[in-house]
Amino acid sequence: MTIDLKPYLDDPQSGWPQGGTSPSTQPKYLAIARAMSRAIHAGELIPGTRLPTHRQLADQLGVSVQTVSRAYAQAEKMGLIQARIGSGTWVNALDDNRESAYLRAREPHPETAIIDLSIAHPVCPPSHHLRFRQALSQLSENLHPEVVTANRPIAGLSHQREQASLWLTERLGMPGEADDRVLCNGGAHALMLAVSTVVQHSDLVLTEALTDHGLIALSRTLGFQLRGVPIDERGVMPDALDTACTRYKPRAVCLTPTQLNPTGATMDEQRRNEVASVLERHGVWLIEDDVHALLEPTRLTPLSARIPMQSFHITSLTKSTVPGLRAGYLTVPRSQLHHTLPRLRATSWMATPLMFEVASLWIEDGTVEDMASAQRELLAERQILAAQILHPLPRMARPSSLHLWLPLPGGWRADELQQVAEQEGLAITTSTPFMVEQTVAPSCIRISLGAEPELARLEEGLERLAKLLNDAPPPMMQMVY
Repeated sequence: MTIDLKPYLDDPQSGWPQGGTSPSTQPKYLAIARAMSRAIHAGELIPGTRLPTHRQLADQLGVSVQTVSRAYAQAEKMGLIQARIGSGTWVNALDDNRESAYLRAREPHPETAIIDLSIAHPVCPPSHHLRFRQALSQLSENLHPEVVTANRPIAGLSHQREQASLWLTERLGMPGEADDRVLCNGGAHALMLAVSTVVQHSDLVLTEALTDHGLIALSRTLGFQLRGVPIDERGVMPDALDTACTRYKPRAVCLTPTQLNPTGATMDEQRRNEVASVLERHGVWLIEDDVHALLEPTRLTPLSARIPMQSFHITSLTKSTVPGLRAGYLTVPRSQLHHTLPRLRATSWMATPLMFEVASLWIEDGTVEDMASAQRELLAERQILAAQILHPLPRMARPSSLHLWLPLPGGWRADELQQVAEQEGLAITTSTPFMVEQTVAPSCIRISLGAEPELARLEEGLERLAKLLNDAPPPMMQMVY
């Protein structure tokens, strides 16, 4: 069908270029979405109307298909329309209560909004959002009663733990039974539970010299000491770990063997065997952060699988599906469950059952594997793009990692580059948030590749960064008196 948005776009307040000469005051996709909103409110577009395809409307308005796709996505966010797989896009019933911030708030211009290369975030195409909505719709018709009424199963609903246990064993290679699995509200929650189970105030914990900032924040919150162990491109170095265990007698060792944040270092099977041997010899607790496991195309057996009686294994679906699915899985040594479960009860009573119902559905029907595979492909495309733009600068990265680790060319300091980049509309991250106290700051930055959903925005951001790095740094960023 055809729809006539011209009267609404001709309105000078629409932001649409008038007469083909005056510049637009807002992105075209947003002007189209708001024109659709006015047409619906005016009764020109009635509920149940099937809208034209993206190509048809693009030809009608003389814009790109991408612009119409963004307009439809924006209108769907506003609750005005709904895309149905296999049948097209339809106008929703008008509900004034749905008119939310999308109509009232000022929309930032993509041309001027800062390009985010700072936060570790999976790529989230519109299909991921649609799959989440479809899962909720499916569950609404066949929801397990316990999801609504449960109050006592602290470790998680039994059918969800059984599903998780089977998946953890078959997909990740982490041994254990359903009774060994604890459902948590994301990987960060699981990390807090594992650490607090075996680590007390003032205890010493070893980790990589550069490690996830969440563990550093947790050490300050719980009051334990954190000491870094040297790393290379394969993760923590076994000899250095052996020396540190002998010297410091740590209570626990927290490691990320797969795609260490921020460097991306990943242990191969030989390195994992060597590290596990050191930990077993010293009899020290291992807390393994394995949240990036699904981003590796080839399964790497967890460290914890080698020494399960002295290990806590953590993984989640957040990094490989969508960030809003806060489904974390903690495998606990059976001897420590009676210490872990009270801490779970004290911090959240129990993990949110609805999130794990979505997770269980996706594990069972293969959606998790599909989304993880798609994520690996999307990240690989972005890693290739980054390599092309940043060449010949050396960098450290996995083919399907969320980020890359970039040593800075001579003359640049990371904090100065961060300042200059911000002035150029870029957000980047230095090594500072990942440094354990004794670690010497490397002259590197972490570039995250997933936060910007549009590849064109990422490309623009990388090109701006490459231009900065090819120039000499300013002589002095801040005057000191």
